[in-house]
Amino acid sequence: MKEVITSHDTLPSPASQSAKALRFVGDQVRESYTPIRRLPPHFHSLIGSPNRRFSYRLVRELRAQNLLDAVDADSQDDPLAVMNIEPTMDGWQVYESGQNGELKQGYGFVALKFGDEVLDSFLTQHVKPGLNEQGLRIIDLRDVSRAGVIDNIMREQIRDADFVLADLSHDNPGAYWEAGYAEGLGKPVVYICEKSKFDQYKTHFDTNHCTTVMWESDKPDEFLRELVATIKRSFG
Repeated sequence: MKEVITSHDTLPSPASQSAKALRFVGDQVRESYTPIRRLPPHFHSLIGSPNRRFSYRLVRELRAQNLLDAVDADSQDDPLAVMNIEPTMDGWQVYESGQNGELKQGYGFVALKFGDEVLDSFLTQHVKPGLNEQGLRIIDLRDVSRAGVIDNIMREQIRDADFVLADLSHDNPGAYWEAGYAEGLGKPVVYICEKSKFDQYKTHFDTNHCTTVMWESDKPDEFLRELVATIKRSFG
């Protein structure tokens, strides 16, 4: 398992994959309240696993933790495969906690306007690596793009995040919505804004009284110091 983890750095962590596996099973069973006969052939891609074998090992681990109920499929083609899969009562409790945003997957989600050269450069060259050095991994929707309804993927990423970083420099409606969704789930939200924009126009009145960390593209170190301190304070 260690070899898989170290050679697929862009994949979700095994813990995150396990959470996605439990969520997938819960979502499917909740539709009909009958166990899943067999997992779909592309199950591993749905939860971000590198291959089918690894995803089956995660499902078996969830069974060992008494979060899933399943029986061995006794398949020669897939010896690790299981069938008749459904959450246990403990599994349903963990599933509901995940639906309510109570589970955390060890990252921060960035809500922002896409396609702005200055912001994109500032984010990729300074903010992401700078926070990563402090043990604070952040992602935006482009980092997790995959097949599926983009709104559902976005909700899932916010729901699993430890905190949300919302850039309001462009008054982007999506960034405001995503921040509000995170606030509704009880997630810490840290607002940031380009300094000259904030000085001249402020942000929406619903957020202009909230702590907002200003950034200037030519002063990344100063911004990062204040941002890191603000994020750490937000965790109490």
